[in-house]
Amino acid sequence: MVSYGQQMFTTTDVGDLMTLEYSNYLGLNSVQIESKTTTMDFTSLLDKPTVGFGVGYTNYNLDFQDYDRFRNYSAFETLHSVEIYAKYQKAIAHNWNLDLVVAPYLSSTFNKKITSDDFVFSYAANFIKTWDNDGLKSTLKLGAGYGSLFGKPNFYPLVSYSKNVNEKFRFEIGLPVTGVFYKLNAQSHFDFTAQPESFYANNASSFSIENDEVYNSKLEFKALKLALGYKFHFDDNWSTYFNMGYLMDSELTINNNNNKIYDFDSNESLSLNIGISFNINNK
Repeated sequence: MVSYGQQMFTTTDVGDLMTLEYSNYLGLNSVQIESKTTTMDFTSLLDKPTVGFGVGYTNYNLDFQDYDRFRNYSAFETLHSVEIYAKYQKAIAHNWNLDLVVAPYLSSTFNKKITSDDFVFSYAANFIKTWDNDGLKSTLKLGAGYGSLFGKPNFYPLVSYSKNVNEKFRFEIGLPVTGVFYKLNAQSHFDFTAQPESFYANNASSFSIENDEVYNSKLEFKALKLALGYKFHFDDNWSTYFNMGYLMDSELTINNNNNKIYDFDSNESLSLNIGISFNINNK
């Protein structure tokens, strides 16, 4: 349930896909959250394979259940995230590459006209060192990014080391993703990962709190997600994946002017992700 602008710093490096995904948080202290996402990536359809771009849209639906008895949260029941992103990679020297990503996106309830508060300008820069040992690749990434990967937009470091131990097994240690990845055969892949999960959206319409109305309030969610995933390739074009996760240290809040005005006291929760991908540039 994370937009490309929020999780553009993973090291999967998969492009040229059209994906559809459904996600559900199975109860965050009586708050139910589900989302539907579609993304199209065109990394190597351009003349220069070092350049890529894509678009994505996510629709979030939130059910506040018991909370609606005490306050009206209808302004936050539907959220929208629309984004575009561009990627550029350039070889520097001695197996070092420079990787740049720019991913501005619009995240809003769309309850009123769009304002500058609805936009988040995410970006990242990585220096990437690659080693090849008899066909087994290792990668070191050093960089920094800005965006809502951890909830409220902010700067953060990006450091990771990935190593292919053999043709089937790879591990990765770092920020934002740590995990192990296993290729059972040409069709089946498993992974176990730890990474942040988040979303952040602006509500330009009024929200009542303690006999007062505030505008441009923000709904923020952040958590640490431990997840077991499975991906199955039907053929060279089609694949599907299933991910079951456990959310730890979660926090769901409404904020205004950098002040927390309501905390839903969200707790641990299971999460479910199901998706299907189509390779739009099979070579």
